[in-house]
Amino acid sequence: MNPDPAPAEVSATEPTARRKRSPAARALFAALPFVGTAVILALLLRRVSPQQVLEAFADADLPRFLAALLPVSALYVAFDAGLLRAVLGWFHPPRLAFREILSIRSVDYLASLWNGRASQAALLGVLGRRFTVAGGRSDSGYWECAGTILFLDLGHRLHLLLWAGAGAFAVGSAAPEQLPAVAAIGVGGLCLLAVFLRGRLRVGGAGLGPPRWRLLRSFRNAGARRYLAVLAWKAPPLLTAAVGHHFALQAFGVEIPVAALLATLPIIFLAGALPITVGRIGTSQAAWVYFHAATAAASPGGEPGLLAYSFAAHLTFLLANAALAAPFLPSAWRSLRLGADPPATDTEIGNHTDRRPPRREFRTGQ
Repeated sequence: MNPDPAPAEVSATEPTARRKRSPAARALFAALPFVGTAVILALLLRRVSPQQVLEAFADADLPRFLAALLPVSALYVAFDAGLLRAVLGWFHPPRLAFREILSIRSVDYLASLWNGRASQAALLGVLGRRFTVAGGRSDSGYWECAGTILFLDLGHRLHLLLWAGAGAFAVGSAAPEQLPAVAAIGVGGLCLLAVFLRGRLRVGGAGLGPPRWRLLRSFRNAGARRYLAVLAWKAPPLLTAAVGHHFALQAFGVEIPVAALLATLPIIFLAGALPITVGRIGTSQAAWVYFHAATAAASPGGEPGLLAYSFAAHLTFLLANAALAAPFLPSAWRSLRLGADPPATDTEIGNHTDRRPPRREFRTGQ
């Protein structure tokens, strides 16, 4: 039975007369990430001198650091691609082949060197182009792809807040005092938002739901099983990251327990995803210092080691992800050209044929 009958979907409304920014406003807007990065770094380097940070880099055990973090990056790329493949299969069937997903992610990871919003915009551009031009898909335009990316983003934030709350509970008084309350409020708010976007929220017997925009189609078709699947896909990389960071920190002379990292890494990742700096530099470093300065002070590497590590880990992760996906960039470029071949599916690869399988009707039920 189709739970989503009724009115036809419409594109999200846009202002009919969009006011253009002046050149000065555009320049100011473009400069904001640089200003944000400079301000945060200036505050951090007032706390720990640049000379101390450079000495911490010089004293670090680089082979040990890379041996701990590079496997984390490889596992992340594999699970991240697997999750994207699964989600596209749910909302934009048929499911794409894994190598096609890696070519899509290659553009995403390259853009993430700028910031998280650029990464999402690149992902939208590739998906929209692939489905509407190469794939000739009428049910998977830019609006629908944008909704799927927003669904992934909501699932990602829900996953991080859940783990932050669980980690805070595990470490008890060692966790920041406000963390359990922040995590609980965040999880509750995101769950309510998901129910609302699904169109299942009821207040006083009346149903509440958003407009039937094409942008929100993935949310309408995402039941609890879909969110649980996203959480399951994301759990192994986070657990591996906590263990990997624990050992990589030792290369900089800093000791932080795995349980404490499980409580704080999700918030550090959320801080790093804020689109207010260049290359996500500054916000995650500030979060590392905020949460772990006291623990680091009792370690041989001290706070300079912690700050140096936060820079090294952040840049290593971004560059390693981009490097792992880089071999698939030529495939992504070919698919973006006008008149590119339709994206390959598992069925086509298994049958060694260029013919696309018959289009399946999109089902909204779970």
